Amino acid sequence: MAPISLEMIRRRAEHNEGMVSTLEEVALHQQEIERITGLGQICRHLKILYMQNNLVCKLENLHRLQELEYGNFAVNNIRKVENLQRCESLNKLDLTVNFIDKAGLLTMHTLQSNYKLDDLYLMGNPCADFGGYRQFILGTLPQLKKLDGTNVTPSERILAKQELPGITERLLKELRAEGVDIEQAMKVSDARDLAADEEDVAEMMAMPEEERPWCPATRVAEQRESAKQRDEHEVKKKEHHDKYFNIDGSKKVVRREGFPELPDNLDDMRQCNEGGNKFRLDDSEDGKSVVLDVHVGKYMDTSLIDVDVQTRVVRVLIKGKMLCLVLPEEVKPDQADAQRSKISGNLVINMPKAYLKPTFGQKNEEYVVDAVDKKKLAEGGKGQGAGGDKKKLISAL
Repeated sequence: MAPISLEMIRRRAEHNEGMVSTLEEVALHQQEIERITGLGQICRHLKILYMQNNLVCKLENLHRLQELEYGNFAVNNIRKVENLQRCESLNKLDLTVNFIDKAGLLTMHTLQSNYKLDDLYLMGNPCADFGGYRQFILGTLPQLKKLDGTNVTPSERILAKQELPGITERLLKELRAEGVDIEQAMKVSDARDLAADEEDVAEMMAMPEEERPWCPATRVAEQRESAKQRDEHEVKKKEHHDKYFNIDGSKKVVRREGFPELPDNLDDMRQCNEGGNKFRLDDSEDGKSVVLDVHVGKYMDTSLIDVDVQTRVVRVLIKGKMLCLVLPEEVKPDQADAQRSKISGNLVINMPKAYLKPTFGQKNEEYVVDAVDKKKLAEGGKGQGAGGDKKKLISAL
């Protein structure tokens, strides 16, 4: 037995990006499912349900699927037609090759409440061998336009209605002769009829969903529950709107007062561009510096701009919106400078690199980054020969 679970539904919701709450179609065929459970709670907006080639013995727990338009339950172990009264949008039902016998024909009246149902398949069931089967179905369900893939003509519908009393009497006579309990055969779930008074509504709301009978009180109870959920959703939606949007619908602008504290480990630094500013981060022409060119607008007041340069991070605050970038290599913050372009107004931040790769014929100069003395380590090279130790880069962050 394979129970219907959230994981099973989610695996079959790839076409809906794995979202089950808005799922409209799901295929659960050939899963060895024995009971229908959870569909109304997991994905109550289903419109198409494929459950053929399983081991389902009873149609149940479908009362929440009021938007269901097509249900395929072919090749299962179903014996009665029941629990579909609340599927108000159902227009096609496939029960091919089940075990609905002559006694099961007495449960067809439960589909009369599905006024949109116009296409029904019962071929392959034992009931199809009953003489007058087609006339009985069409007389019981006059809303059908197609039965077992064959269109229903107006004359056929009228004739079936006229012959229904005689066919029903013959059917009951044959069933009694076979020793079938007629009352038990006609018994179906959700057939109770209650008046929709307040006591009944309260009783239905206190009752588990899968045990509620199909009656006016149940519809009122479910409508009140839906209204409550809708109101709660509207309250949350309004709170979200008021938090992020102004009265006129424009988005609220949350401005920073300053730079947030840096994390202990700069590798955990998150890059961001809250203002959506265009920028370019590249090496200078001589390769000795890292240059950040930020488009801030020609007429932007410089007092609205703030810059923070660290060894591996550069942060720019523009009108309370932060641009944070992790640098490709270490720089010397104490020698960095920021200027505005006189032509475009762009903010240009020049950050000298802490370590310069030596070119051919040049000495390898190495620098102290944020060290205590902030000087070149020249002592290591004095008085040493060609085989002397190389200078080492000391970084005190």
